[in-house]
Amino acid sequence: MGGRIDLLFRGARVVDAEADLDAVRDVAVAGDKITAVEPEISPGRARRVIEARGLALLPGMVDSHVHMVDGRSRRSAAHARLARAGVTTAVEFSDMRGVLEQWAGSSAGLTVLGLQALPAYDGRTRSSRIRDDVGAALRDGCIGVKIFGGHYPSTPAAAAQIIGTADDLGVYVAFHAGTTEHGSDLAGMREAVELAGGRSLHIAHTNAYLRGLIHDPLEENRAAIQLLRDHPRVVSEAHLGPLNMCFGRVRDGELDDHIVRNCLRLRGYPPDLAGLRQAFLDGFAHAFPRGNGEPVPVTGEQGLATWRSDTEGSILSFPVNLRMTAYLQTCARVGDAGDVRYEGPGDFVVDAISSDGGLWRNVILDQGLTMVQLGALSLVELVRKACRQPAALFGLNDKGHLNPGADADLVGVDLDRRRVEFTVAAGQMIYDGERITGTGGTVLTSPEGTEALDRRGIPHRAIDLADSLFRRRR
Repeated sequence: MGGRIDLLFRGARVVDAEADLDAVRDVAVAGDKITAVEPEISPGRARRVIEARGLALLPGMVDSHVHMVDGRSRRSAAHARLARAGVTTAVEFSDMRGVLEQWAGSSAGLTVLGLQALPAYDGRTRSSRIRDDVGAALRDGCIGVKIFGGHYPSTPAAAAQIIGTADDLGVYVAFHAGTTEHGSDLAGMREAVELAGGRSLHIAHTNAYLRGLIHDPLEENRAAIQLLRDHPRVVSEAHLGPLNMCFGRVRDGELDDHIVRNCLRLRGYPPDLAGLRQAFLDGFAHAFPRGNGEPVPVTGEQGLATWRSDTEGSILSFPVNLRMTAYLQTCARVGDAGDVRYEGPGDFVVDAISSDGGLWRNVILDQGLTMVQLGALSLVELVRKACRQPAALFGLNDKGHLNPGADADLVGVDLDRRRVEFTVAAGQMIYDGERITGTGGTVLTSPEGTEALDRRGIPHRAIDLADSLFRRRR
């Protein structure tokens, strides 16, 4: 091959779902693009050579559902934590405006795009108000909106109006299932699909609705798989973290977040302040103390005191995400005969793996490699679910794979130790195994959002969702 080589990775186990490749290869990078993947590339013309023997070299992970805003600080550690976890592209799933506000003091070389959660709407909300709110999110730099139904539910009519408005405008819309009629459970998931009425919709973290609130979790899993099969225009992801995330705010003496109430009901506690207090004392509820390090949840008296010290800004967590349903949702596929299977060849039912992390629980790689070790996924399939498919959801055709011409987003992994040894984004080392070395990054936005990002001085690029998996399934 000719031409310059800025960065050459030698002797790595290269894993790429797009090319169905799992073999020892050299990979060359020039600028911000991959230029060659070959059995051997001469290092003579390379400005920098990284000996990667013994490591797996994967496309940078595309985390399709993260929460990056730190409501307790002017900066966010999420960018750095994602880079350490091998993520090079992150999709903010509730507060893209907040991500942009914290960008200057937080960015670490990632590509970021995102949604803005809309407020809860009641039956008196005019359709013009919803359209105005969606338009404002686009102008502020978002690629779409999220219905935050599980936490703060709107009426079913309002949720349907949001989906219809997004469809009319050709923008992304995701739904954390739940309305004033149905909660964040299997019934809420069914309702969300029905409200879409055949229009494009992203159902967030499918496994989060399969906690046994209505039926046995295995029965709920089977029903959810069939629901997604019956509605191919719905895209989805499952996350692999055992702890959930919800909000500890109190309004008029009541728990404000409906997910907190659901979690308490699930274990037989009353869905009120007394029930939450007892859940802390029993070790079921967790809170997160303020601190500069990796968030560590606390429970018992310490957790209760942490929550009481900051009910307005506190984040709570409960161990309600069943590994069983998370793994089954991740692995479910349809064979050539139309049968649902959980290993072997077939098309995956749930499109992608996410973390629902950002500030914490960035566990895609760790939990994904557990599934590889158990034989539930091959390493190529893990890369498909964590890299290529999530990129396709948003039409990011130059990400999630290692073909020549793709963005030079790569992660080097010690598979035995399940450790990220380096992360490269746009051809630049942003994490070297010890330190975060990346700065800046790029925001992907809607055409309407470019002016706002110009004003902020944030590097950006407008994307077109027309070629996204989200829109192609129409």
